Amino acid sequence: MEGLQRCIGIFTASLDDEYQSTLWHAIEQEAKKRNLGTISFIGSRLGSPIASEASSNLAYHLAGRENVDGLIIIASSLASYFTTVDLNKFFAPWSSLPRVSIGMRMQGMSDITVEGEEDIAAVVEHLITVHHRSKFAILTGPETHEESIRRLSSCSLVLEEHGIELDRRMVFSGTFTDVSGRETVAALVEQGMAFDALVCLNDWMALGALEELSKRGIKVPDEVSVVGYDGHDPSRYALPPLTTVVQPLHEMGIIAVDILDRIMAGGEEEHITLPCTTVIRESCGCNPHISYTPGLHEMPSYASPSERFAVQDILLLVRQGNYHQMISRLNRALDTTAGESGSMHRWNEYISVVEYKSSVESDLSPKTLGMLMAAARALIGDKIGRFQAAKRIATENSFDSLRKVSAMLSGTFELDEFFENLRLSLKLFGLDHGYLVRFTHTKGKVRLLMAMDQTSLAEQTFDAMDILPPSLGTAWKAQRWVLLPLVYLKEPLGYLLVPFRRVMPALYDVLQEQVSSTLKGSLLLAQIREHEKNLETQVAHRTRDLSNEIKRRTELEKEVMEISTKTMERIGQELHDDLCQYLLGVSLLASSAKQHLENHQGVKPEELEMISMHLNKAITKVKTISRGLMPLELESHSFLEQLEALVGDSLRLAKVEIDINVDPELCICDPIVELNIFRIIQEALTNAIKHSKAQHIEISSSRSVDEHAQNVLILSVSDDGTGLPPKLQKQGLGLKIMHNRATMANALLKIESSDEGTTVRVILKE
Repeated sequence: MEGLQRCIGIFTASLDDEYQSTLWHAIEQEAKKRNLGTISFIGSRLGSPIASEASSNLAYHLAGRENVDGLIIIASSLASYFTTVDLNKFFAPWSSLPRVSIGMRMQGMSDITVEGEEDIAAVVEHLITVHHRSKFAILTGPETHEESIRRLSSCSLVLEEHGIELDRRMVFSGTFTDVSGRETVAALVEQGMAFDALVCLNDWMALGALEELSKRGIKVPDEVSVVGYDGHDPSRYALPPLTTVVQPLHEMGIIAVDILDRIMAGGEEEHITLPCTTVIRESCGCNPHISYTPGLHEMPSYASPSERFAVQDILLLVRQGNYHQMISRLNRALDTTAGESGSMHRWNEYISVVEYKSSVESDLSPKTLGMLMAAARALIGDKIGRFQAAKRIATENSFDSLRKVSAMLSGTFELDEFFENLRLSLKLFGLDHGYLVRFTHTKGKVRLLMAMDQTSLAEQTFDAMDILPPSLGTAWKAQRWVLLPLVYLKEPLGYLLVPFRRVMPALYDVLQEQVSSTLKGSLLLAQIREHEKNLETQVAHRTRDLSNEIKRRTELEKEVMEISTKTMERIGQELHDDLCQYLLGVSLLASSAKQHLENHQGVKPEELEMISMHLNKAITKVKTISRGLMPLELESHSFLEQLEALVGDSLRLAKVEIDINVDPELCICDPIVELNIFRIIQEALTNAIKHSKAQHIEISSSRSVDEHAQNVLILSVSDDGTGLPPKLQKQGLGLKIMHNRATMANALLKIESSDEGTTVRVILKE
């Protein structure tokens, strides 16, 4: 990307779970500190069998060098259905970008992983040795998920070391959702499989299991111990609180940005592994305990720089015995932690460090130090309680706002009204910018449908990789954005680009689903109305065509009557002027012969020969007239033979050269088509003789390929005459008949006439 402003892309699945949202907020927060713009491409789990999830993954393909300088990939969330091989293949197109993977080791990129196998093994060891559990059920993630495979292997090794056989029927594959936890407990109970320990390889599945066990009246931890993995904040407030392995998610997000920043500046690939922490709570069977570690001597590695500075300030104030200033400084530090990570419970451990250092480095009496530490812990407990209450109230308010948003959007079907309601919905959540973009029928091209700060938009089609129209410039890339793919079942519709805000992550999921369905409905309505307009136009055209058709039919009926009259007149004239003359001559010769016989003079041979000649000519005239009236199918000759007969008759009437260059194998299978084609050639031949004054005429056939790559047969009648008279070309009945016959034969008729000659072509699809 050009310019000094750098922008990083974030690949993550839906944000409705604590794991991804914690990492995501940490990445966004650190990016802001470093003045990095961000675009979060919110897709879904790769390889998902759910159609809408698979379609959502189009979001990832919108990222590239055109819009970001580097990528952070939360691979552990995307890989639910993919192996490492699948992931490496999927991410290969972005190999030219600096990349950092979170949660999984990936080929050709930096990564941040955790060493959690020892901790989950320690939890299983704790269940066996402390709580004497022996009938284990294990709920894993998807079968191909590598982190889950390693955690399961660690659990199996510990059980084997203690001589506990793991029944493979007691190992269930889940999807890292609370639904998997509920379904697993239901299967265990309904199949009558006895178990006293349920190890869930993530917290959401464990929380779902706790709900189902409570629903079925199974007591935790009295009858069954339940443990989880990840250390999500909700696990702390479960009933009972969940024993789990805590991953340093906030730190992983911060370090990911730090590594990517160095690589974008020219640094080398890095691989970092962080330790996890086992947190024992009540769900395993242990008694309630205070959530801090007494006697902690040094600050934990996961403490942020701001927290370390705050501890130094508090240490100084404690040594001075300054109670009020210490409480004030601690209060500010707690607010900072709440804004950064929300993990205020850490301060119980930090105060343990303060207590230890103060006891060995200050002259305070144990009584005074104890009073200060008790006040500090009381403030921490109070702040945590108020923080959780504030989160709960904010969540309730957010859900209330979400209901309003859903009501506003779901009742909208007009596009303009939908855009206005979408603007109001975004403002309701404090989002002051937003862009709705629609995919076009041209691959790689999109169109801007709505911008929050513009009520009317000019038609703007641009490359999808630009994300927004180039006319908006590049300043927007300095901000933090969330790109939500809009899909309806398997159909990609477009995407919604909105600013990142520290709001309930479910907001983005609801916006994605609601905007997708409403946009699809609005587009369908617009499409229906467009179809209505098109139908009205087609009906109007069809009505006009029908009127023209009726008019044309009337004209054709008149033409047929006129043709019939003209034909009868022509036949009558030929019979009177031509045939009758021959017959009259025969009659006179016969009378003369009779007179000679009566006078006993005898009949001269010359007279009989003359009578025979005139009779033969009369017979020929009758055949010529009848041939023009007789249907072709009544004769058994080939098409070429019919043409030769037609030419023979014409040569008897006029002195003209006529060549026939027609394929002897030519065959027109449909007799109706054959008859119409023959009549067209017959009329063209008559016009060439009577009107063009031609001396040479050629009837030919050829084959070719038309503009639609279809084989066609071409029959031509060409002459060297003076061309058809203009009046005949405009109003001639013969030409009208030829066009009508071509239509009936489903053929194309082309007539080219000039003072150098005329060519009539009949083009017939084979």
